[in-house]
Amino acid sequence: MSENKYNFDAGDLSLDFANTNDWHASQHPVERLEGYRDLIDWGVAAGLLTPEAAKRLQQLADEKSENAVNNYELAIQVREAIYRIFSHHYAGTPIPQPDLAFLNSIVRQAMAHRQLVQSGVEFHWSWSPEVDGIYLIVWPVAFAAAHLLASPMACRVRECEDDRGCGSLFIDQSKNHSRRWCSMESCGNRAKAHRHYSRVQA
Repeated sequence: MSENKYNFDAGDLSLDFANTNDWHASQHPVERLEGYRDLIDWGVAAGLLTPEAAKRLQQLADEKSENAVNNYELAIQVREAIYRIFSHHYAGTPIPQPDLAFLNSIVRQAMAHRQLVQSGVEFHWSWSPEVDGIYLIVWPVAFAAAHLLASPMACRVRECEDDRGCGSLFIDQSKNHSRRWCSMESCGNRAKAHRHYSRVQA
């Protein structure tokens, strides 16, 4: 599957993952992760899985399809919780506490499997050697979401204001912090054209 199917321009891994459901805020979302294999493909495109690891996971999925279904459902639950948390945060409405509790539970699981690794004179965080499978996707995404929420950048997370329900999340990195759409080439241009049409009609 082509990496072009997925967008990685939101400015944060967790938001990129949330955006795998197109038109998230509409009545008819378009699912980009239609199954476990798509999830693995996304992990490769995001740089979380090597092609070798992806091949191994797909083989395991063929052998244990029930586990694959459960893992896929877990990943989707994480994605939807992240989307609702940031969507409510942007709207200034109370964040659903069950979603925050769920995200915290995933982060707590992941924290038990992080370790410091030395490379020369430098240190970096890595996963314990026994970590494998879907957790190589779910845990980094959950960590990214938690880190973003706890950072000053949380106040710059936006949700596309396209009135059709685009719902894409992104970090506003514009100079005056006034970005309203996921892309000027799509939702932004449509909104400008709509405003122009309304002025002409008036």
